[in-house]
Amino acid sequence: MEIQVRRQQRLVNLHDQENANVLKGKSNAILPVKRPGLTARGALGDLNTNAQAQRDIAIGKVAVATAEYEKKATLNRATVKSNYSHVRSKIDTGLAATKPIIQPSSRPPLRREESTAGHAAKAAARTKAVLKETQPKTNDENILKPRKPVQDKKPSRLSAVNEDSKPVLKEPTESLGKLKLAEPVKQELHLEKEHPPLPADVEDIDAGDNNSPLLMSCYIKDIYHYLTELELKYPIEPDHLRKQSVITGKMRATLIDWLVEVQRQFSLVLETFHLTVGIIDRYLQAVPNVQRDQLQLVGVTAMFLASKYEEIYAPEVGDFVYVTDNAYSKADVFQCERDIMSKLGFCLARPIPLSFLRRFVKAAHGTSKNHHLAKYFVDLSLIEYSMAHYRPSELAAAALCLSLHLLSRKTLEEVWTPTMTYYSEYTLEHLDPIIRKIAKIVVNVKNSKHKSVYNRYMDPKVAKVSALPELKEEAIQELAKIPSTTYL
Repeated sequence: MEIQVRRQQRLVNLHDQENANVLKGKSNAILPVKRPGLTARGALGDLNTNAQAQRDIAIGKVAVATAEYEKKATLNRATVKSNYSHVRSKIDTGLAATKPIIQPSSRPPLRREESTAGHAAKAAARTKAVLKETQPKTNDENILKPRKPVQDKKPSRLSAVNEDSKPVLKEPTESLGKLKLAEPVKQELHLEKEHPPLPADVEDIDAGDNNSPLLMSCYIKDIYHYLTELELKYPIEPDHLRKQSVITGKMRATLIDWLVEVQRQFSLVLETFHLTVGIIDRYLQAVPNVQRDQLQLVGVTAMFLASKYEEIYAPEVGDFVYVTDNAYSKADVFQCERDIMSKLGFCLARPIPLSFLRRFVKAAHGTSKNHHLAKYFVDLSLIEYSMAHYRPSELAAAALCLSLHLLSRKTLEEVWTPTMTYYSEYTLEHLDPIIRKIAKIVVNVKNSKHKSVYNRYMDPKVAKVSALPELKEEAIQELAKIPSTTYL
């Protein structure tokens, strides 16, 4: 009797467990559909299913849906797991190949930047090294000596070691710590040059630019000191065409006047024009006996070089060939370009007047009109052969001084303040003859054959400074009366 009761109790527990598994979706068995009015034999005997027919049907549907969902989830997990099978296989391969039991190391957990693959490769390399150490060597004299237990090393930042690679170091790594390295060489830091304090009557024009990184107030003085050194390094000698047997100052003026039109036609920046004139003068000074038919080629090639140096989108070489009315070919321009660069030592770093002019206008607190008028004076001076030997900073300082004098109606002594003398490094006595030469050029511009600069500064964008009434008044006429020596 007791055995029968236990059997019935076991059947009841088994039946309850199957129902629970069906509800949880763990069983793939589908319940048979029961019809109303029929009986089914269960663990407790015959049961009437009229009352529970609809509920059993609903439970069967839920079990089927749950089983399908679990099957899809299992497939998805298997797919995701397969994506990392190559990583798992490397780890398993490295660990399964080891026969001796290695004690787990006390290394810190992997950092975020260390990859799993790299760590697995390092572990495999260490394991191989341990195996090699534990294998007996028949020819080793110290075979009977006990070996020290191998301990895991701390992870290093070296790249992962290939499993098939041989160890490079034959000596233990501990011996590296005994090596005596050379003492590091102490290098002196080249800090910015310390400038002496400003005089009491000189304004610090860079004091308000400390918060603007584009104005470089911390080393702007060093920059202009370096530009001044470059002026002295690449000078233009007085009467630098004396070595030319054919080229004269008038021919040079005609060439530069034509290049002003080329610059205007190509919409090039003013820096390109100033650099072009400097390249031409340096080349004519270095190369004697340039022929007449090669002068225009030198001019367009110089502007081609300057445009590549200054412009964002430089004109193509075919454009410069076109403006010469195809008098030269592209090959001629390229050959002349190589010749110019070799004669100039592949250096185009000679400064231009415009770089200094911006600095001087800032020191004088000049207006845009002062700036445009000074540029007009500088461009007129670049055409004149008698002004070619002046340094760019001298031309910029003299042009600005004349501009301030004419537009403010103050004397030259009043406009050339101690601040201007300090930042330009020129006194008024030094600039006075240059100012008078520029005034004479401006007064005679209408009688000159070269009017490209005059016409260009009739543009409203530059305030039409070439037509200002101040350029016809008595002040500039008085300055132009002093005769100046020319080399024409």
